[in-house]
Amino acid sequence: MKQRTWVASTILILLSTILLIALSLITLMRVESVYTTTTAQSIEQLKRQFLYDAVNNQIKRIDTQRALAQQYFLEELDRTLCMVDHLYESGLEHANQITSYFTSEANALWTAILWEKNTEKVLLDNHDLVRAGVHPVELADLLSKEYQLYAFRSYGPHTLFVGVPQKYIDDQVKEHIAREIYDSAYSENSYIWVNEVINYEGGDDYAIRRIHPNLRDSVGTLLSTNMTDVKGTTPYKTELEGVKQHGELFFTYFFKKKDSETISEKLTYAKLYKDFDWVVAMGIHLDDLSAYVDITTGQSTKIVRQITPVFLVSILGIFILHSLLLMLLEHTRNKKSEHILEEQVYQDALTGVGNRRYGLMVLKERFLRFKRGEISVLVALFDVDYFKQINDTYGHDIGDRCLMQLSKAIAQVICTEKSLFRWGGDEFLIICPFIPQDELDRVKKTLLETAKSTSIVHEGITITFTISVGISSFVSSDESEEQILKRADKALYRAKQLGRNRCEVEF
Repeated sequence: MKQRTWVASTILILLSTILLIALSLITLMRVESVYTTTTAQSIEQLKRQFLYDAVNNQIKRIDTQRALAQQYFLEELDRTLCMVDHLYESGLEHANQITSYFTSEANALWTAILWEKNTEKVLLDNHDLVRAGVHPVELADLLSKEYQLYAFRSYGPHTLFVGVPQKYIDDQVKEHIAREIYDSAYSENSYIWVNEVINYEGGDDYAIRRIHPNLRDSVGTLLSTNMTDVKGTTPYKTELEGVKQHGELFFTYFFKKKDSETISEKLTYAKLYKDFDWVVAMGIHLDDLSAYVDITTGQSTKIVRQITPVFLVSILGIFILHSLLLMLLEHTRNKKSEHILEEQVYQDALTGVGNRRYGLMVLKERFLRFKRGEISVLVALFDVDYFKQINDTYGHDIGDRCLMQLSKAIAQVICTEKSLFRWGGDEFLIICPFIPQDELDRVKKTLLETAKSTSIVHEGITITFTISVGISSFVSSDESEEQILKRADKALYRAKQLGRNRCEVEF
């Protein structure tokens, strides 16, 4: 009886153990499957974000270039009108001089019509726009509705209309953007291309290929929504329907790789830039996704294989404890890795403030916002006066302590959090909202006094120091964020030349 009970208990324990092991192994396999799937989804999401950011940044650059072009031609219009005013004021035969000016090849971009007020006799029509039976006043009014940049001038008995066709300006922008895209380089063999829609209803010849870095010979060819990829899908039709309905979309298509029979799947993001009827798109290969997943999940597979024998001889409690410990360690390691990575990318290791890379990123973002019409910023570059003497006298460790103490003190008095960046060595950058002129002296005084009151004690000696500061801000003529840095650096150099421990401004 006892033997049968022992045997039954042993069989029950054995069956229970086998069941628990089976359940544990099944659970592990499911966890690994979920982990693999999640990893693949995360990688694909990163690819999507990369495509989204690249295309939208390109569209922002188009808007910026258009604004710059409009400003340039507006200034050219003012200059041209000044020249015409001068010709008129120069004396007799001014009508002939004005006609000669606008018929020259150098001024061919301007549309110019000059006529007599009383008789409406046309004296100048450099683009042959005036037709029989059409009054020049009426034609000029029509042109003023089509042109964004134009002007009317009255010169005694004559009236002048002068303007530049918007198409000419847009063509200049398109040429600039095409050169920019062809000169750009992206990771993973990706690139931006542009198709121009000429018929939103689709069908044959619905669009023209405008820019394509990988197939330059195909630029100018007509496209059809009936075109299919190697698997029979219609990517152009999908793209057109998506941008018509939502303005943007993600989609995939298949093609043979260049000089290869390998079929590749490409994830594409396309967005409609309606002003030009441009579909700006970028794609990235997905066939390398499995390799990324294998690398990412390889470590977890190795761990599973290592602990499998343990499950064969362990009880449920040990298994649960071990699994919980694994999960906790994995979570801790990921958190630690993320924190270390963030510090390496954005934080200066010595002072704890933002590093140069982070400062450049913030400055570029503030410049783009300024170009979109938002308020300017104040940028200050400063470094420690005679910092080399501190290093030479007390050693680099003491110099490092000075930089840490200074950055901590300055960070407490500047405008906002995360506005201070270590630019390199003993040089720092401050990026703050624009300071009105009547508050600028207070800011300069605060920076200088904060630095002067900062000190460290070494072997009973109190070490103090001062700083020199160069200040500047964005101006409307800036074409990049580098120009404000050059002005601030120029002001800093002047502060050094004028005796240090002072702030100089360069606008």
